[in-house]
Amino acid sequence: MTTQDVSQLGTILGIWAHPDDETFMVGGILSMAADNNQKVVCVTATKGESGTKDGSVSAELGETRANELAAALDILGITEHSWLGYQDGTCSDVPQNEAVSQLVNLIEQHKPDTIITFAPDGLTGHPDHQAVSRWAKTAADKSNIHPNVYFAVHTQELYDSFMKVVDDEFNVYFATENPVFPPEASCDMVVHLEPATAERKMQALKIMPSQYGAWFEFLGDKGVEFAVGSEALVRSK
Repeated sequence: MTTQDVSQLGTILGIWAHPDDETFMVGGILSMAADNNQKVVCVTATKGESGTKDGSVSAELGETRANELAAALDILGITEHSWLGYQDGTCSDVPQNEAVSQLVNLIEQHKPDTIITFAPDGLTGHPDHQAVSRWAKTAADKSNIHPNVYFAVHTQELYDSFMKVVDDEFNVYFATENPVFPPEASCDMVVHLEPATAERKMQALKIMPSQYGAWFEFLGDKGVEFAVGSEALVRSK
């Protein structure tokens, strides 16, 4: 996908559950859009303060991840970001009308042409991811802007070529027994990152050691680049 192709997305509002979701899922697309002088805004529901292997909650971790996110967004060239202010691991308990109202206000403020978020299955099966997907789609439908909604996905080709190795080591899709990986041919947009974009995405992930330090120890810089070097979007029906 070229920069011109990404320009078709217009103004982009990314809606995510935790710091790092945006970079991991579509950091390349977002950075290409930013380079193309498109407006790119990211929204994050929580600070990821429960993002530990044992599920413990740490305010210190939340602040660490918030700082890591700020640094990653700077690398990607994204200057606008908002928090929804929810606690990690509790998004499925948040009254939907409350979260949707916040998002409708942000949609009306930023007037995106495109919203990018998780698919309804949340990719990893994480309930926070699934809740955020519901909120984003509902808010898009309720707003006066009616932006296109695209779901960020991992393709079967990406899984088979790189992510299966990572999954075997780190249990990436930890909250679902049957993750769904659509083939590239069924996706509406697929981008195989050019070297400079892949490098930028890798550096943005590297600056988040609380989440990806072990990945870099296991794969090295180039291994991480390859593992996350393909991004795909499926347009919501």
